[in-house]
Amino acid sequence: MAFISSGYDPKEPMKNRITDIGPRKYDEFYPPVIAKNKGTWLYHQYLKPGVYYHVAESGDKVFTVRVGGARLMSTLLIQEICQIADKHCGGYVRWTTRNNIEFMVDARKRSTP
Repeated sequence: MAFISSGYDPKEPMKNRITDIGPRKYDEFYPPVIAKNKGTWLYHQYLKPGVYYHVAESGDKVFTVRVGGARLMSTLLIQEICQIADKHCGGYVRWTTRNNIEFMVDARKRSTP
């Protein structure tokens, strides 16, 4: 049996089991304000193209700056995007399903150039 050679014991299936197979859960990577207010957002408003904010029931606001991205990106470009996120957004950055990049901040002065 293939499983016997790997150390699998059918009498004790949970013994020596590897549990960290696959990617980590997505919500571990939320910015703190997003994790705190998940599911409690009241509304959002667009300030200008690419800049908008969300307001939560708790009164917290999250400003988002969305910039265009390419479907194929070099590692150098991704490193530069991460450096921007580290410098201005506490290290949090998000890629949308349409390959845009979103930087989320909790203060308006950080969201405008």
